[in-house]
Amino acid sequence: MEVTISVPPKIEEILGRKAAEKGQNIKEFIETLVERQAVKPSLDEILAPMREDFAKSGMTEDDLDALIKSERRGMREEKEAK
Repeated sequence: MEVTISVPPKIEEILGRKAAEKGQNIKEFIETLVERQAVKPSLDEILAPMREDFAKSGMTEDDLDALIKSERRGMREEKEAK
């Protein structure tokens, strides 16, 4: 697929500089950026397994909050003891 975009001169300058740092021309650099973005998982995709595990655990959000607070307290006490 061929796509044409317009960018302000300042952005073109930045893209050119960054492309040169990578030994690429602007077209190659932008293609790499687009490809990375296209295959990069979303935050929802990354968190989906953890959300599933949390749902299966039977733990409530209040339980999780209490666990986190307890662990923070323990870490703080351990740090202060040193």
